[in-house]
Amino acid sequence: MERQKGIVEIVAEKVWKFFSSVKLAVILLIILAIVSVIGTVIQQNESPEKYLREYSETTVQVFEMLGFFDMYHTWWFVILLFLLTANLTVCTLERFPHTLRIIAAPLKPIDDEGLKALQLKKELTVKGGMEKAEERVLQVFKAHGYRPLETRSAGLFQLAAQKGVYSRLGVYVTHVSIILIFVGALTGAFFGFKAFLNLPEGQASSVVYLRNEPMWDQIMAALGIAESPVIYNPDGGVPAMPLGYYVQCNNFDVDYYQGPQGPTGMPSEYHSTLSVYNMDREKVLDKRIRVNDPLTYRGITFYQSSYGPMPDAPGKVFLNIRPKNSTDVGETVAIEAGQAAYVPSIKRTIRAVSFAPFGMRNPATGEVQFYRSNNDEYINPTVELEILNNDRPVYKTFVMKTDKGSPYMPEDYIISYVHYFGTRYTGLQVTKDPGVWVVYTGFIMLCIGPFIAFFGSHRKLWVRVQDRKGQAVVTIAGAANRNRLGFERAFNQIVEEISK
Repeated sequence: MERQKGIVEIVAEKVWKFFSSVKLAVILLIILAIVSVIGTVIQQNESPEKYLREYSETTVQVFEMLGFFDMYHTWWFVILLFLLTANLTVCTLERFPHTLRIIAAPLKPIDDEGLKALQLKKELTVKGGMEKAEERVLQVFKAHGYRPLETRSAGLFQLAAQKGVYSRLGVYVTHVSIILIFVGALTGAFFGFKAFLNLPEGQASSVVYLRNEPMWDQIMAALGIAESPVIYNPDGGVPAMPLGYYVQCNNFDVDYYQGPQGPTGMPSEYHSTLSVYNMDREKVLDKRIRVNDPLTYRGITFYQSSYGPMPDAPGKVFLNIRPKNSTDVGETVAIEAGQAAYVPSIKRTIRAVSFAPFGMRNPATGEVQFYRSNNDEYINPTVELEILNNDRPVYKTFVMKTDKGSPYMPEDYIISYVHYFGTRYTGLQVTKDPGVWVVYTGFIMLCIGPFIAFFGSHRKLWVRVQDRKGQAVVTIAGAANRNRLGFERAFNQIVEEISK
């Protein structure tokens, strides 16, 4: 009598059947393709003002409701990834045992019925009798990398050999790689975040400002299981995520491409020197970051993204003073813009009279000229200096970051521009993605899996050597699960070598 299935068993079978469907995989892939096109056409995580410039207010509201502006962190996109991951996992588990049985099955000598069923077979006569034929067949097989299984009986010698048995796993390596990529993406969506931080020179922050809150924190807080670490401003504004340490901008600078007369105004590189401090204000590390060379600490990565001026921020001019015709590094002094400082090594007072973000020296006259720069960028910062001796003016000069000429220095020392500090901020993009290494592993496997699946094949060869009226008759047969044209070429080469 057939056992009656319980409701749980019936439901489990239906769920398993649903997720093992190839049709489901095709439908999900089509939906993901359409969604990816939408995510490519509509720029993600832009400011509301930019969206309103491109779309009508009604369209922006609809897109915002559907999550099209941050599509890859919406609940429905995560569900799509989860469904496809579950589908691939179940399909793999459903078909893998059969493949494993094929791999583990020992290769046996072929019988007459099996030999008749194979399309690829050749029969030839080898001179020298059975012993010579056997020796020749073994020699050729080993030369082609086969390790044959030998069986003997009266007047009959048989070989069975195979290669590439594990190439059948290529499709499963591909499946697992895709699963790992999706698992990594889900891990990043649940436990990671994207944020930003505009950090002025000389200042530190222990929080970053979120573009999207970690989904896991939202779920736990909604269920009342755990409180979210996110800090919300009671007056509104962008929520903040505590780092558990401080990040400080020690310095920010921009390098510009150089032309015949000096900087062209086109940035070649911008970089920041950052320090990490623990909560007790003890320094942990320093790193100079630039585009594509970020700082990573405790799983959080800080990318150099942008920069800008601090409105009405008082700056300090850093100058280097060293003796003429000397290799001495000299000393560095800091002077607030518009103020003066006494320098004991030269017994002079230096006053920073004025500052210009873009100065150039006329190569013909040596006269310094100021130019207007876009957004007051410090293309070639220039400082007008007045040198005093006991409050008595000695001379005036200009020093700049890049100088094609020679600044006026009538005394036995040189004053050089170093930096204008405290007037700019560095814009940092901040990400935490704990699933990124899972994605990288999946990507590497995705490169390997299809290569094995498309270029590898499970090849089987059988050989019978029989004595017919004193002559050795060799029957060779073979089969391959894929790339049969390539296998046929190799098969014909083996036959040709045995017949020689």
